[in-house]
Amino acid sequence: MKLRYLGHSAFELELEGGRRIVFDPYESGAYDGALGYGPIEGPHDIAVVSHDHPDHRFEGVTSQAGTVVDGAGETDIEGVRITTIPTFHDESEGSERGTNLISIIEAEGLRIAHLGDLGHPVTRADAPALKGVDVMIVPVGGYFTIDAAAAKAIVDEFSPRIVVPMHYKTGKCGLPIAPVDDFTMLMGEFEDAGGSELELTAGSLPAGSKVIVLDPAL
Repeated sequence: MKLRYLGHSAFELELEGGRRIVFDPYESGAYDGALGYGPIEGPHDIAVVSHDHPDHRFEGVTSQAGTVVDGAGETDIEGVRITTIPTFHDESEGSERGTNLISIIEAEGLRIAHLGDLGHPVTRADAPALKGVDVMIVPVGGYFTIDAAAAKAIVDEFSPRIVVPMHYKTGKCGLPIAPVDDFTMLMGEFEDAGGSELELTAGSLPAGSKVIVLDPAL
């Protein structure tokens, strides 16, 4: 399968045979232009949405998807297993920014977790389904989500084989969040992919946890 970073918290996962899954498709130009990433083009077979804020859900994309997953639970869509775990967008049980869904995709022998706009620490007791995930896509920018230190704690707790940071400040994101450097400095070793795509197979995973920084495609 191929993982492609579109920008902010939006990713595309392309499976063998060409099926496409999109995570948290944003509205280009949202928040008075603060979200400057380019438009996301559909259609997609599946859209997985963590919550309804415009930098994570754009109806122009989700309305074109064959299936939209936006509620907690478990489902199987033509051999793709999707588990969604209810969490919060803040440390006050949602009283500040509402709820959030963590999603886990199981396909082609891999388990891919997208943490959405997670706003609080998570342990194995809180989310046992995250144990053993192969790839974890984690927000690191703080302010609206967990920050770099909290992201590192989650990575240390679950030890995914590949860690991909998201939801951080770039030249196309004017939101008051931190750059990815805050996270990579804490983690120490990391790989700059030098592009927006990552090929993933069950047989090519690293032995330990590896941080890979992807460039936004849009």
